[in-house]
Formats: sequence, C-alpha cells, structure tokens
Amino acid sequence: MTTTVAGFAVQDPNSPEQKVYAAFVYRDGSSFRFATASGGFANWVGNRMRVQSNKQYASIDTAVAAMADVWTKKCSKGSYDTVLAGPVTFDVAATGEIDPAELVAVAQHENAVLSADVSTVEAVVAQTLSPVPTSATAATAAPSASRVTGLTVDPSERNGIVLPNGHTMYPRQVAGHTDVALMRHLRANSPDLFVRLHGPAGGGKSTVPYGAFGTDLVVMQGHGDTNVSHFVGQYLPLPDGGFEWRDGPLTRAMREGKVFFLDEASRVPSETMAVLMSVADGRRTLNIDDLPGSEPVVAADGFWMVIGYNEYGQGVRPLDDAIKRRFPIAIEVAADFTAAEAAGVDPKLIKVARNLHTRNAEEKNDGGLGCWVPQIADLLVTQKVLDAGLGLEVALATMLSACTDLDSIECVQDAIHDVYGMGVQPLALGGRA
Repeated sequence: MTTTVAGFAVQDPNSPEQKVYAAFVYRDGSSFRFATASGGFANWVGNRMRVQSNKQYASIDTAVAAMADVWTKKCSKGSYDTVLAGPVTFDVAATGEIDPAELVAVAQHENAVLSADVSTVEAVVAQTLSPVPTSATAATAAPSASRVTGLTVDPSERNGIVLPNGHTMYPRQVAGHTDVALMRHLRANSPDLFVRLHGPAGGGKSTVPYGAFGTDLVVMQGHGDTNVSHFVGQYLPLPDGGFEWRDGPLTRAMREGKVFFLDEASRVPSETMAVLMSVADGRRTLNIDDLPGSEPVVAADGFWMVIGYNEYGQGVRPLDDAIKRRFPIAIEVAADFTAAEAAGVDPKLIKVARNLHTRNAEEKNDGGLGCWVPQIADLLVTQKVLDAGLGLEVALATMLSACTDLDSIECVQDAIHDVYGMGVQPLALGGRA
C-alpha cells in the first residue's frame, strides 16, 4: 500500500550548522499526520535528521492549518530563508504512522519552488490529503482553476532520469507539479499550449525537455545566422552532382509527431522566428516555400514544441511578443543546487553558491540589482578542476572567472572567503618558474 505525502524542507544558512527543518503531512487511515524533523545540513544530506514530532489530527482542516502555520513561521518570520525542497508531493510504501526521518531521503530529490507562498502550500496539502476537498479550509485553499492536479514525479524517476548523454537530471517542482510531468501532460492533453524555458546560462534549461521526452525529442540549436532553411529543410548536394531534399528539424518533428525543442531561441533573428507562427497556433501547419507546389506539412499527433532562451547576454535578442503569445507557459529555470549535490559537487562549493543565491535575493528585495549566482554548469566545471588534482586555488579561481558580472566579482570573492577562509584572484602568470 502506498501513502501520498506532502512536505517541505527549509534551511537557515546563517546558523553554525546550517540547520534544516522539514515538515510532512499524510493520511493515516481516517486521521491525518503532521510530522517534523530537523538537523544540520550534514544531517540532511546524510539522511540523519532528528525526529521532532508526529502529531495526529482528526480533520483535514487542522492538518492543513498546521502545515501552513509552520511554513509561514519558518519562511516568513524566521531565519529559514533557503528552500531546499517544497512544497512537494510523493508516494511512499507505508501503512499507519511513518518515521519522518525516513521521508528525508525522498524529499531531497524534490527541488524547491522558490516562488511558493502559503496558499500554494495549503493547496498542495489539501490535494494530498483529499483529492476531492471535503472541508471549507481545503475547498478554499486555492481557486479551482489553480488547484494542484497531482502531476507529481513518477516513482521510478524519483532518483533521477538518465538523459541520452548519460547524465542524470532530477525532476523539479513548478506550481505543485514536476517539470517533466507538466510538460508531458501538456503534450498529451493541450497540444496547442507550448512552453518557453528562460533563465541564466548554465541553469539546466535543456535538461528539462530531455528529461521529459528523451529520444522523442528533435533538437535545434539557434544562433545569429539561423535562417528558415535551418528549420524547414533544404536541398543538399549529392556526390553525383544532383541534389536531394532533407527535412529540417521542425519539419521532421511535425511529420513524425515528436517534440521540437529550439534551444537559444533568443539568438535567432526575429524574421526567422516567424516561421513558427503558423505552426504554433491552431493551424499547426507549415508551408515550405522551397518546395513549390507541395502540400503544407500538417503536424502529426504527438507534435509539440518547447523553446529555451537567455534573456540577457551578448548576442541575445528580445523575443517578439507574437512568439511569447504562442508559447504562453513561461517557466524560469535557475540554479539547481540539489542536482549539483547529487552529481558529487563539493558541499563547500554548493554552500558558496547558496550564500550568493541568498545575497542575490536579499539585494533584489531591497531594491538593488542583486549579484551573480553560479549555475549548475559552473559548479560542475569547478568540481572537474578539483577532481583533476590542480588544487583548491585553481578550482576557486575557475569559479571566480565564471562570474559574468564584473560588479559581482567582489561579492563572489567574499562568499568564497567566508566558506574557505582564503582570498582568491583570477589566474594570472607570475614570474619565471
């Protein structure tokens, strides 16, 4: 028998042990449980959290209220300002009371919804305890149009999804769903609702469609010289002097009913992006001008589209509003520190990144510009330098050189010094060896 659990985990990065607090709710027969556990960050990573309580409630109302109250106290009024996981839902094999410490290992693989508020927490808990709300609290926790639909990660994918390149991605939470489940659901049930993934370089935008669709994905890399033929196809020369038509990735995905993923969409000239207009609306058709007299290509069942792009950087162009309207589901993809942990990145490197993430949020909340935050790609490269045996100074200088904002260099140096106790400068040649 399986039990569905809702939970969250938050961290106080400023405490000596970087204390973590985790809370969970689940149904136990006709009653409801609210369980909590706590411990230092090392305990969180090592699944050695201390059990604090496992209280029993008679109604959904009280269980929902307990979780919402703790979320408010920990996230809004306390020092627990880093969300490690949550609000998330997952299934476990259990009957009756569960040791909350046993839920920690599962929750670690469910990434944070950094924009979550107390109403989202209430909605997730209400949906978990009762798919059909039976109380006033559960029924009014969130409007019916925004209620969580239970698109959680497949249990077989909870420990990661192996990508075609052999790397592992970990599904992340978005508005009560997981990223891969949401995209699969849209493709199957709302094939005209397309997604655009945006965020800083190295944040893992491309891993989301790969994780969701694997080999059922047709990928195209955008760049400043991309033209329509790169999308639809072109005549290519043959050894005997003749020419042969080859479908482009967009045409191929439409004919085969696969998912078309355009990466670096904001680098493609606007006039070229217009090729997607008739494909991304109700027509779902593509006219190929270089094949005069040919019938328009009509998208086969299963065809769907995703675009990924950076909003800032050299060579980046603003997306046309007409394209944004045709890709209405906008999802920000930023640093995924839990994936870095799972990939074996040094916990101290991750602590530097988390501290910069916290500082960035605080500065923006105060009306400032924020500071640079390393993405998972930056952390993985820094770890590779460490693994190469070149020493800590070279590795930390590599992280420093990854900073794309010159105004943030000092912030990064401070964060490194706070964790490692050493000053770091960019690599530069010195005197004769």
